[in-house]
Amino acid sequence: MYVCRRFTTYSAICIHGTELIQEAFNEPGFMGKGNNSETKRLVSGDTNGILRSTGETWAEQRRFALRHLRDFGFGKSSMEEIVMGEVREICDWLKRAEGNPVSLGHRFSLATYNSLWRILTGERFDHDDAKLHEILANLKK
Repeated sequence: MYVCRRFTTYSAICIHGTELIQEAFNEPGFMGKGNNSETKRLVSGDTNGILRSTGETWAEQRRFALRHLRDFGFGKSSMEEIVMGEVREICDWLKRAEGNPVSLGHRFSLATYNSLWRILTGERFDHDDAKLHEILANLKK
C-alpha cells in the first residue's frame, strides 16, 4: 500500500494489485466513503444509487446492479472491450489536457453513460458529441 498526499489536508490509501484490491473490497470497513470535502463534492446530492450511497444501502444497490448487469454480459470479454474503449477515450483526453487542471467527474459520467448506452443500443457517442452532453445535462436536471 502507498499513502498518497494531494493538495488537501487529508491522506488517502492507494491499494495496488488485483488480489489486494479484491481482498480490501470484501472487507466491510472499505464499504463507506470518506467524509471530506472532496468526497462530498464528487457525490453531493441525493444518497441513492451505487455512487452516492454507503453501508448496507450501497451493498444492496451493488448486488442489484451486478445481478442485472450480468444479464447484459457484465464480466464477459465483450463488456470488457466496451469499458476499455471508454478508458482509452479518457486516457486520450487526459493526454491532450496534460499540464492543465481537469475535472474527472463529468468525464466519468460520459464514459459510464456511453458504456450503458452501448450495452443497450449497440451504439456509442464520441465524448465531444453535443448530443451526449445534452442527454447528460437533461439527466442531471
